[in-house]
Amino acid sequence: MMRAAAALSAAAALGFAYLLFESQWLRTVEHELPLPGLPPELDGFTLMQLSDLHAGSRPSFNLRAVRKAVDEVRRVRPDLILITGDLTTGNSRLDELCNQLRRLPACHGAFAVLGNHDHGQTKVVKAEAFQAERLEETDVRLLTDECVSLQVGDASVQVCGVDDIVNGYGDAVPVLAALDRRPQTLRLLLSHYAEVAERVGPDDFALILSGDTHGGQICLPAPGRPGGRIMLSQPRARFREGFYDVDGARVHVTRGVGTSFLPFRFLCRPEVVVFRLRVAA
Repeated sequence: MMRAAAALSAAAALGFAYLLFESQWLRTVEHELPLPGLPPELDGFTLMQLSDLHAGSRPSFNLRAVRKAVDEVRRVRPDLILITGDLTTGNSRLDELCNQLRRLPACHGAFAVLGNHDHGQTKVVKAEAFQAERLEETDVRLLTDECVSLQVGDASVQVCGVDDIVNGYGDAVPVLAALDRRPQTLRLLLSHYAEVAERVGPDDFALILSGDTHGGQICLPAPGRPGGRIMLSQPRARFREGFYDVDGARVHVTRGVGTSFLPFRFLCRPEVVVFRLRVAA
């Protein structure tokens, strides 16, 4: 009995060690993304998406994962850095988070939107709302139901952000009213929840970027199911991870960088995502 108990304890310890290891096993996903109507000046233009950093989430090693993600952004050196919400869970690690965000490389711009955890809206734990003014200490621009236009040669890139629409903080109407619909403009939309795609038209944005689900964070193998896995986090989510077409609108949902509630991942490595834009044939 004692040997069996010791063997079970060792197996459990190894299992937990692996779950912690995978939570830090950051991957970089790269997509060559042909876009109809992309201005020729933007052929090869690169976007890099980070999401769900969850600085301050306890227990977690999220700040370590964030440092790895920033290291990867510095290696890739994209043209735009786009952060799709849940930067924090509470405010206990804001100094460390801001230190990491200040390490982001110079580019055409770094933009972020807020998620439910940033507003203190969580399913299990209580958390303070993110002191979003702290982003002013960094080069990351917070977008709250607004758009910013950038000039890239003869082309324009318009980055728009809608706040957390699921919990009533965001509004797509002012964003749609502000759109630059000239043919030489690439329009991008950031929103923590992919459900924002249901509030825009098929031609409003070339790409919508979202997060939230963590790709399930802890998953079970399930051959024959979509993705071959069962998500234990949000198993009924309509937008799980990867690309979706919502009545003609193209959406991408990332697994994100951090964890929440439990410091583990299984069959769901954290990720940063690179999109290399190409003129569609």
